[in-house]
Amino acid sequence: MNTMSLKEKAAMAILAMVAAYALAIATWFMYSEAAWKKSSKLYHKAVETYEKETKLISERRKWTDAYEEEKARMPMFETGKSTDTTWLAKMDSLAEKHHIFISQRQGGKEIEAGDVMELPIEVKNWEGALESLVHFMYELENSEEGMFDIRQISFKPSNKKGYLKGTFTLTCAYMREN
Repeated sequence: MNTMSLKEKAAMAILAMVAAYALAIATWFMYSEAAWKKSSKLYHKAVETYEKETKLISERRKWTDAYEEEKARMPMFETGKSTDTTWLAKMDSLAEKHHIFISQRQGGKEIEAGDVMELPIEVKNWEGALESLVHFMYELENSEEGMFDIRQISFKPSNKKGYLKGTFTLTCAYMREN
């Protein structure tokens, strides 16, 4: 059974050790390469984030001026004065102008968002043509009489041919006098 000589056993032991070291080195290189790639990706992502943030910091004055300009255009209301009737009337007049028929609408509760106050208006039922809806939304977004944002909208075909019906949430932004 034991037909191997001492020299042959020593050679086999050396060969087994060399194979074990080769396997260990190959495993180390494979895992270190994957770790290196992962670290490299994270590094490049961090560099990209740093560059973006540095650019934003360098543009601070520009963004502060843009904020102040928008803030100056924002409508002001007295503290405690109800604003829902003002915003509902403006929305209704623009809807009428663009042939959007609103049958159910309701002003929500005023929300404080930093310096700005927001009033959501829930329109539960509207009807109109797609082109009319687009013109209505465009005029709301670009209105000089207030700052409006349609936060949510859903629609489906109406029973009237060529018309849509649905719901939307219009948010009106304004400020309160101190």
